[in-house]
Amino acid sequence: MSSEVTTTTKESAAPRAGIGEQLKRIAQNRPLLLIVLNLVLMGLLTIFYPQSFPQPANLAAVLLDAAQSGILTVGMMILMVSGVFDLSVGSVLALSGIVAGLLVKDAGVPALLAFLIGIGVGMLCGLVNGLIITRLRINALITTLAMMGILRGVTQLISPSGVANLPDEFKPFGQTVVLGLQSPFWIMLAVVIVGWFAMTRLRFFRQFYYIGSNSKAANLSGIKVSRVTLIGFVLMGSLSGLAGTLLASRLSNAVVLAGVGVELRAITAAVLGGASLSGGVGTIPGAFLAVLFMSLIQNALIITRVPVFWQSIVVGLVLLVAIGLDQVGRKNR
Repeated sequence: MSSEVTTTTKESAAPRAGIGEQLKRIAQNRPLLLIVLNLVLMGLLTIFYPQSFPQPANLAAVLLDAAQSGILTVGMMILMVSGVFDLSVGSVLALSGIVAGLLVKDAGVPALLAFLIGIGVGMLCGLVNGLIITRLRINALITTLAMMGILRGVTQLISPSGVANLPDEFKPFGQTVVLGLQSPFWIMLAVVIVGWFAMTRLRFFRQFYYIGSNSKAANLSGIKVSRVTLIGFVLMGSLSGLAGTLLASRLSNAVVLAGVGVELRAITAAVLGGASLSGGVGTIPGAFLAVLFMSLIQNALIITRVPVFWQSIVVGLVLLVAIGLDQVGRKNR
């Protein structure tokens, strides 16, 4: 009798073990999962909406939508690999665009110089974040949350209504079309490639993984944790500034409320792409595939005429699913 019970218990446990193993594989092979999801989603949209989705103009719009999030997510992935993240990226994005717009339109600064100064503003904001976190030892969550409000307020103070109708010489940065795709996509692709190369081939950037895995051990092994973390925030600020100035150029307007909510999307894409809230893992290709997946979802919502407010709901749900996969992956490591 006891042998029959034992056999039955083993048979019932086998499916559970199989499900657990499958979830483990999903959590540990995130890029492959995202490739499959992207292909499936594109296939379904092509089948059910052949007159809308597979059209060149719509596909170009999907890739353009992914450009801003892709640039931000590369920086966010690098930070999350080291165990921190930045909630101020949206405010930095808006401030950078406003400063560049004011310089090129009202101050008569040459377009290229104004564009570079906009990026420099983002870099400065990242430097301030990094110094507060590494020198004053204030938690990154609290620091960047505070900076999110401060920088948004500063943006509204210096230009309450934004900067409209930017000069024509400022437009090529965000409106140049190459092979049917606007320049922000190509810039994002370059950022992704450089980020992937740096995180996999350059010794300095490999230190982010060591810090995220165990910052104390990294410090004892000779890694200057504070300096690496500071550089990570400076890089994040620079990419936020790049995204902000590109957006202002693409729209021909610097918008005060630009970047609202982009931090949630960037963090969601990073986690979905394989980053862990505890740090130490994540890849740039995974982040890019996650950004593309989220852009496809947003495009699907637009094509199916789902109300706009559902988009933020979907982003939140995707974040919860991504964190769930992260937890499953951590338990099985």
